[in-house]
Amino acid sequence: MASDPDILESCENRIGYRFRDRALLRRCLTHSSSAETRLDSNERLEFLGDAVLGLIICEHLFQLFPDQREGQLTQMKSWLVSRQTCARVARALNLEPLIFVGRGLQQIPESILSAVVESLIAGVYFDGGLESARAFILSAFGEELRLCRPLDAENYKSQLQEYTQRELSCTPEYFVQEESGPDHAREFLVAARVGDCTFPSGRGRSKKEAEQQAARNALLGLLSPESAGFPEGSGHSELPEVCGDIRLRLSPAGGGSSAFDAQKNGEKLMFTIEASVILRPESSEQRFLPEGPYWLGAERASWVAIQHGADAATGSLNILHLDAGRNKSWSLPGRPGFAFPTSRDGVFVIGAERQVALFDTATGTWDVIISIEQTEDGGPGTVINDAVVWQDCLIFGCKYYPSCDQPIGGLYLWRQSERRLVKLLSDQRCSNGKAVLADAAGELWLYDIDSPTKQIVRYPLDPEAGRLDVSRREVVVDLTAEDVYPDGMILTPDHRSLIVALYDPGDPASGAARQYSLSGGVLEGVWHCPGSPRVTCPQLVQHEGRVRLLLTTAVEHMDEAQQARHPQAGSLFIADTPFTSLGDQPVLPL
Repeated sequence: MASDPDILESCENRIGYRFRDRALLRRCLTHSSSAETRLDSNERLEFLGDAVLGLIICEHLFQLFPDQREGQLTQMKSWLVSRQTCARVARALNLEPLIFVGRGLQQIPESILSAVVESLIAGVYFDGGLESARAFILSAFGEELRLCRPLDAENYKSQLQEYTQRELSCTPEYFVQEESGPDHAREFLVAARVGDCTFPSGRGRSKKEAEQQAARNALLGLLSPESAGFPEGSGHSELPEVCGDIRLRLSPAGGGSSAFDAQKNGEKLMFTIEASVILRPESSEQRFLPEGPYWLGAERASWVAIQHGADAATGSLNILHLDAGRNKSWSLPGRPGFAFPTSRDGVFVIGAERQVALFDTATGTWDVIISIEQTEDGGPGTVINDAVVWQDCLIFGCKYYPSCDQPIGGLYLWRQSERRLVKLLSDQRCSNGKAVLADAAGELWLYDIDSPTKQIVRYPLDPEAGRLDVSRREVVVDLTAEDVYPDGMILTPDHRSLIVALYDPGDPASGAARQYSLSGGVLEGVWHCPGSPRVTCPQLVQHEGRVRLLLTTAVEHMDEAQQARHPQAGSLFIADTPFTSLGDQPVLPL
């Protein structure tokens, strides 16, 4: 049985807010069945929280839908503040095991779950003020807000049917992929098929709810910029107007505007999406510098805590269970710059300090396969940082630590089948995101970030000869005019664009990851991370039946005042995407 302090700390981690008054937080979680008197329970807080929730939601809808009448706004507000919605939010935050209830209460009903969410809203309002309450509501209700639209909050099946019949001359089909859970708590996994295309599944506690989610995923897939293969005359060229109909929009806590809503950007689609926290590591050490998320399958993703504090010489490998918000950690003998799964179950290839090793999570063994001691002549200050896996090759770079101002680090190619290490470059300051891609003519290119230069560049790569053609270096994206540094980077599933995490050393309300086209470096979209300006790495994952973006953020170089202003710093964020597939997710063959 967890102690009260442990329960309260778990609650703070899940809601992303630290209470000054712990007694107030405990009362927020106390049902009348476990209180000495009803006045000691959360009932009065529930009353106030309902009003605060209504105010913030009304304000949000008022600003978000300036063209909607009062009746339509009322309909959306009623759905968002309903008991059912609040209970879903409580389940998403996994608050049920944290509620103090009487011994005779065997199951926690929806009404108690809903009341706890409203009580916590009131508690945050009392403890931190209206702005803190607004930030909590917009974060906790983020998924519900994204599903909200005018006229009918659950009309995705109708929208999908209208669109496919009008534009594609066909009707969507739905089929149940999986049923699970006991009879009193069944869960359904349903997929939508349009023509020959099956879209990511939707999950729900009823077939109807799962079908709505499946229809939503199909709409996002059909209306995304990467959709292809539409029949002649399908009206696909008019997607900006069609996309606007689904109204998947969310304003950030800072009061700015954001929209998962297609906009014209020349002939391109421009989108903005707000991410929400999926994990706030419990220890400050692990919040210092999270990086390198990577999809493992089965609702799991790995990530590394590069450094457990400004003066620490060690870090950790972590595996996050996305569905449960549960994180498992392994301490490592150094500061890891990257970690990728291999063809051996539970074994990762990890670069730490000046070694690359195979780490077995079952046994804890650290088997060194590469040492750069002889090739890194810049001294012990140059350490391994970011990497990419391509076929049986590992391409990794170094950084000059801690200042990242000396261009003396190496960029290496390791071919696992030959156990051969080649140095490609010798001028890296802080080597970060990488991608390998063949062009239309079949020529292979390495896309590379050396963060202090603020540029994303590419070089022709000959992996057999172990050579980059530096004479043909090209700048793909130039951020030298901005006060941000490109950090981690991945390719989009269609290989037409890059998703780049931006490390902002300043003090903006939100951090960002951006999508740039490979052709011309055109900005195509932005993901925002409210309350966390230093975004470090992106990775696509499969979560809740759809392709989503996992983003790591850092606390590094923040003083206490900055951390107080950015309560989500060091968290891992999750966000929707317009993609219908994960794209490249290679493992290193052993």
